Amino acid sequence: MTLKAIATKTNTYSLAAVALLLVAGGWGVYALRSHLTRPAPAPVATAPTPVPTVAALGRIEPTSSVIKLSVANAQDSRVNQLLVREGDRVEANQVIATLQGIEKLQAEVAEAEQNVALQRAKVSQTQTAAATPSQRAAQQATIRQLEAELWATEQQNQAAIDGATATLREAQANYNRYRQLYDRGAISATELDNRQKTLDTARASLRDAEAQLAGDRQTLNAQIQSATASLDQLTEIRPVDVTVAQAEVTYAQSQADRARADLEDFYVRVPVAGQILRVNTRVGERVNPDQGIVDLGQTEQMVVIAEVYETDVPKLAIGQRAEITSENGGFTNTLRGEVESIGLQIRKTDVLDSDPAADSNARVVEVKIKLDPTASQQVAGLTYMQVRVKIQVN
Repeated sequence: MTLKAIATKTNTYSLAAVALLLVAGGWGVYALRSHLTRPAPAPVATAPTPVPTVAALGRIEPTSSVIKLSVANAQDSRVNQLLVREGDRVEANQVIATLQGIEKLQAEVAEAEQNVALQRAKVSQTQTAAATPSQRAAQQATIRQLEAELWATEQQNQAAIDGATATLREAQANYNRYRQLYDRGAISATELDNRQKTLDTARASLRDAEAQLAGDRQTLNAQIQSATASLDQLTEIRPVDVTVAQAEVTYAQSQADRARADLEDFYVRVPVAGQILRVNTRVGERVNPDQGIVDLGQTEQMVVIAEVYETDVPKLAIGQRAEITSENGGFTNTLRGEVESIGLQIRKTDVLDSDPAADSNARVVEVKIKLDPTASQQVAGLTYMQVRVKIQVN
């Protein structure tokens, strides 16, 4: 090959290389421009991640459950008076009914209280009836003085009787002698009459003396008896008498307390403040031991008792939020609350599912959900309504 031919071939290769470079550069510029001018792809919308929940059936209740208020020996008790109606609000310890037979116990209480008052009066009498030693001594001196006066009076009156008796004997003897003289005609009738008058006067004097003695004796004896009775009333205080009287008071008080306790059993009182949800026993009816007289609930705060399957319990925690809807249209909106407590006992379900395929023997745990204030107020009159519950367990 000649030198000229070699040069020609070399130029041909150079031109081809240049052409290739130009083509590659143009393509790069085109590609770059196309990339810069292409619009950014629209972001793809993603669906929000659903909040995991635990579903359960439940029922609405007052916060402290429903109290069936009954009485001791319910099967033997009848309602005498009913003091409330359904829907009434009551205070703690308020009497809502009385039982038959209360009148008899009220009378027994009144009698027992009267006996207490009587025994207390006897204690006061025992403590105040006693006299001081000086009072007793003065009364005893009075008695002795009256006895001495009686003795002196009797002596004085007896002396008068003795004198009158002697005068009477003398007058009687003179009259007898003058009578004999008159019978013999030795004296006149006038002299005999004088002796008769003297005899009559002596007899009258004796009667007066005897009457004086009897009168003075009766008067002084009566005074002595009165003084003695007064002395008997001025008895000394004996500790044993006071002790016995006080023991009688204590016993009477215990009997009164027992009567009041028996009476209290015939008053039916509510243990806590709340609302009467239902009246189960009317006036004159026998108290049903299972139903009681009334159903009582604290409806100021309502809760939902959800029956959660035992397999879902590990997902639960205190404070989780919950949504509640009505199972049968009792309310249309969604109620909200939070988990307040989780039961410690597994049991069979109490709330029946409307789904016929549901397991009625499922093992569940009762979970208490405290309703928000607005929701609680809305369902205060819907105790035991069946609801569906969704607890957010995220």
